[in-house]
This record gives sequence, structure tokens and C-alpha cells, in this order.
Amino acid sequence: MSAPVIEIGVPIEEIEARRTRVEKAKRFERPDRVPVLPALAHRFLIPMVGVRFRDYYADPETMLRTQILAQKWLMENVRTDAHSITGPWVGAWTDFQNAFEAGSLGVPVVFPDDDIPWVGPGWVRGEADLPRLEAMDYVRGGLNGRQFEYRRTMMAVAEKYPVRFRGGAVFYPGEAPHLTTTSDGPFGVAGDLMGATELFLACAERPDFVRELLRIVTDKMIEYLDACRAEEERTGPLDFAWSDDLAVSLSRDMFESITLPANRRLRDRCDGWAALHMCGRSDHLLETFRDGLRIDELQGFGWQVDLDRIAEILGGRVVLLGNVNPMLVRDGTPEDVRQATRRVIEKLAPLGGFIVQDGNNIPPGSPLANINAMMEAAERYGRHE
Repeated sequence: MSAPVIEIGVPIEEIEARRTRVEKAKRFERPDRVPVLPALAHRFLIPMVGVRFRDYYADPETMLRTQILAQKWLMENVRTDAHSITGPWVGAWTDFQNAFEAGSLGVPVVFPDDDIPWVGPGWVRGEADLPRLEAMDYVRGGLNGRQFEYRRTMMAVAEKYPVRFRGGAVFYPGEAPHLTTTSDGPFGVAGDLMGATELFLACAERPDFVRELLRIVTDKMIEYLDACRAEEERTGPLDFAWSDDLAVSLSRDMFESITLPANRRLRDRCDGWAALHMCGRSDHLLETFRDGLRIDELQGFGWQVDLDRIAEILGGRVVLLGNVNPMLVRDGTPEDVRQATRRVIEKLAPLGGFIVQDGNNIPPGSPLANINAMMEAAERYGRHE
């Protein structure tokens, strides 16, 4: 007996219209209106499916089923231009959130009943720890090793979870799930390995040690990303999305001196679309993102970023998503959110390449009316017709 199809109540024509809208924006063309992609991660979505976080992370089939049902809930309840449930961060993938890198380099990871995984205390203190770090099997050890196992299990049960948009063909998100091929960035992972305070002190007192630590971490990341590409049998240009949030607290000079070489190594292995995420006030780093990293997209840029400055430096050159304050989405009114969204639309949409998003990661408990107010603002103030 064939498995029942999971129907997503969005017409396939609407899905294709969303896809066209987002792709036009990313090509700096003029879609019918500014696209909207609220950043709703699984800390928001998993409770909507009624699954415990601990159960989600403990079993690959539960993870696959929950991802599909979570995206079904998202597409049927949130006004969004999301148009796919296949691929990393939007459908079937091996998901250990922001813990998978540190959790594959000897840092303990805690899996609470009611929250996403969190990394425990780091263990790297100085030069004497670096040989141990360099000797670790980052590809097959820790959570990364579990990712390869989870992917194969998802593929084995894929036929149990057929999916269809209204009026569209049946497809199977578990047929080719992605390994997590994003990254929290060399500096962010180094912060997990050492502790953030210890890492910042080391930047001031032992910068050459930090550079060597970042060199080892980056070597491990590249080795893992190459293994993922081979496992998934991907060909053609390689897209890459990564963040390095912790580094936003560095001065521009220190960022360029200590972290830019490692980040550029990650960026240079990508011959496709390069998307960087950076939370917080990144005004002082925008030129470095543009010229030093040559990014194509800045995703989820912080609500603290000055809109005039980002418009001047990146507007019309880099695809921009972000800025609406996620705490306003949680605690404000729909009108508050509409006006905040209107402000960013009026500043950035005329330059092209802009997609409405919060900056960044809408908290659990945020009212649907507030989330959907971003789309209401885009329909009212972001039409190009």
C-alpha cells in the first residue's frame, strides 16, 4: 500500500509565482512586488508540529517527518514567499542547528527536551591543544558522522513521506536530503572551542595563536564541505552560505587582520552564489563584506544596521535580506511591524536586490498577525507594478 500524500494547501501556481518573484529580486530585476521571507527556524516551527525537540534530534525519521510537517504549517499559516521544501534549511536535511561544528570538534552538546541543542564549555586553551584539534576526524566524528548516518536513513524511508502542493506533482523530500553545508564561520566555531571571552582576549594578546586556530578550523571545514559534495554527488557551481556572527564584535582592523583570511578561504572555495549572514551592528564591516569577501548576498542583516549606510555601500550591488527587528515582531503590534517594514522597503527596495526579512530569527511566541504584517507592508508599499 502506498503512503498517503502529505498535501500542502498552497497552489502550485502560487509556488511558481513566489519562486519567480524571489529569483527576479536576486537578479536585481523588478518583480511585481518586494518578496518577503520571514526567518522562521525550527525553534519556532517544531512546537507547531507537536514534537519534542529531544525526539526530533534523536531519530532521523522523526526529523524528516517533522521538517515536512513544519514546512506544511509554515506555508499554510505564514504569509511568505517561501517556495520550496527541499534543500538545506527549508526541507529535508540533517539538522543539528548551530551545534554540529563544535560538536564534531570535541565540544559537548546538550539536547534539552524543549529547545534546540546548545554547546557546552570549550576545551582549547593554547598552543599545546592545537595538535589534538588538528588530529581530529572532523568529517566522520561527532555530530558530522551522525549527519551522514541520518542522511542515509532519511533516504531509506523517503517513500513513506510523499508530498504535493495543491495541483502539483508528488515528490519525496527525503530522496536526496542535504547534509548541513552552511557554517557558523571560523571565528564563531573558535569561540565555541575556547569560550567567547577567552577568544577575544587571545585576539588582543595572542593574535598569531588565534590565526593558527582559525587556520586549523578552516581546514576542517573545507575538508567536510568537500566530503559533503562528494556524498551528495553534486556537480556544477558550488553555492555557499555561512555566518561568522561572533566576529561582528571585532573592529574592522582586527576583523581584517585576524578573521578575514579564514573567511576568504571559505568564500574562495565557492564558485557559485556566496551568501553571508551577520547578526548585530555590522556597519563597520560592510566594505569588507563587499570588497574583501565579494559576497553576493547579505542574509538576515541586523536590525541595528544603519539603513543609509548599507544602502550606500551594498545597495544595488549585494542582495539584501533583513533589518526588521525580530523583538518588535514578538512584542510590538501589527502596525509597528508594518511601519518598520515600510521604512526598510522605502530605503532599500528602489536600489534593487532587496527581500523583506527580519534581522534575524523570529522568536517563538511571536504572534502570527505580527509576522504576517511584513507581507501586508510589502503589498502596500513594495509593489513595482
